Amino acid sequence: MGRKAKGFEMDLSLLCHQFALILKSGIHPVEGIPMLCEDTVNPKLKKALETIARDVEHGSSLYSAFEAANCFPAYMTAMIRVGEKTGMLEPVLEGLSKYYENQANTRKKIRSAVTYPLVLALFMLGVIALIAFRVVPLFVEILTSLGGQVPVQVDLFILLGNTLKNGFLYVLAALLLLAAGILALSRQEKLRFLLDKLKVVNPITGGIYRKIIASRFSGAMALTLKSGMTVTEGVGLVSGVLENAYVVAKTGEAAKAVSEGKPFWEAVRDTGLFPALFIRLMKSGEKTGSLDAVMDKASRTWQEEADSSLRRIIGFIEPVCVTALSLILAGVLLSVILPLINIMASIG
Repeated sequence: MGRKAKGFEMDLSLLCHQFALILKSGIHPVEGIPMLCEDTVNPKLKKALETIARDVEHGSSLYSAFEAANCFPAYMTAMIRVGEKTGMLEPVLEGLSKYYENQANTRKKIRSAVTYPLVLALFMLGVIALIAFRVVPLFVEILTSLGGQVPVQVDLFILLGNTLKNGFLYVLAALLLLAAGILALSRQEKLRFLLDKLKVVNPITGGIYRKIIASRFSGAMALTLKSGMTVTEGVGLVSGVLENAYVVAKTGEAAKAVSEGKPFWEAVRDTGLFPALFIRLMKSGEKTGSLDAVMDKASRTWQEEADSSLRRIIGFIEPVCVTALSLILAGVLLSVILPLINIMASIG
């Protein structure tokens, strides 16, 4: 697979689409996976598929083989497991193909939205550095020679600039150590649980994240229910699709409540994870005996909702970043340069 995220996701999309076509034509995975290898030019992906083909030929399940390859996202391998268990691998692969194509397109839009503000930020940092290390010291030198007094905010600005200049390597090392510490701690089970919970409950991205969870959960549940599994069996199977320890724990509580006799929609409502409309749809589907169809529809609906919310956020990124950077530069000019110019003008 490509090293870049976009290339990686497009590789996944193409792989899943080709695999679905092979299965649709009636070819068994034992014969089909070597065919995928032949059409793959990326060495890393080709090697992974060769390993999978060998494992499947020796009797391994498709899910186990994909997971053992250690080359694919957890969501993809979890969905392959659902497809394999339910006998619906072909539609699962088609869904994965569309999912990763959308992921690649979304990443492209985000990159496009932040490129201009990033270039502008670098330019403004250069301007501020020029002001801090060249222009302001020159003004201060002239002002001092004329007997003027340097404003307090200018002294603070110079002090901050000198501190960053002299201690840049120390600041960089501290940031790297902090990042490494956070990464190490995030692997601890308790902290990972808290971080996963934060993804769900934070007011900034929590809404979109819950919509994505609703889409994944309902889509996978629809497959399990169509295959004849019970709700309890289905919830246990789809937990890997959710990729969030907090959400998995909550859905586990829902599965336990269902096994004790509580209606599925009530158990899911009590988790507090899903939107109210999602719960109402589940309630309607459970009462009418069409829960599988409702869950399938809900999956598409909430994915569209998540995509729409993400597009709105992307639309705000560029103007907000540009405005913020412009205000920062204006603040520097107003608080530092203009007072110096005014003082020098009065002295002159």
